[in-house]
Amino acid sequence: MKKKTSARYLAMVGVLGALLGFWSATRTWITVDVAASSVQIPQIVIDGAKAAGSVTAVCVVVLAGSLALLIAGKVARYIIAALSLLAGVAAIAAGAGALGDPQAVAATAVAEATGLAQNAGDYTVTAWPVMAIIAGALMALQAVLVFVFARQWPTKASKYDRQAAKNATAAKDPSSRSIANWEQLSAGEDPTSEAK
Repeated sequence: MKKKTSARYLAMVGVLGALLGFWSATRTWITVDVAASSVQIPQIVIDGAKAAGSVTAVCVVVLAGSLALLIAGKVARYIIAALSLLAGVAAIAAGAGALGDPQAVAATAVAEATGLAQNAGDYTVTAWPVMAIIAGALMALQAVLVFVFARQWPTKASKYDRQAAKNATAAKDPSSRSIANWEQLSAGEDPTSEAK
């Protein structure tokens, strides 16, 4: 169970959600067969990027945040989780909007293709908005799990951290002693002040 709540595992959940979101944004979400008039208009195909441009944007945020989660400090983990939660909700809303009212989502693309503000036709929604909802759910799940388990993850000590330098043990041989002296200098301490 501990492995499934580690930062690495939860980062992979976020990356998976982001990649599914990217994939769904490149696929056809809505097809429109415009009602016949004096001018024949071919079928209008609307992909996820046109139907919901926000999906691509939030997937970029979650992908970057998931990778940053592996090196993030205590506070940054919660900021990343909050951003992932908002991104997941946005992806779910975009997919649900396309499923619920495809005519409103496709209005701009149909208007550009036909030159008319109001268009009657048959709107067919594919399964790809559902994939965007699943991607958003994975992003939100990652965020919730980070909120719950992030406090249990160990923090990485920086080699420039003064406390880490003070806790370092003294070197036994002369060559490593000189390295220890350099590390003390880097930490802002004077290695010559020690009694020899």
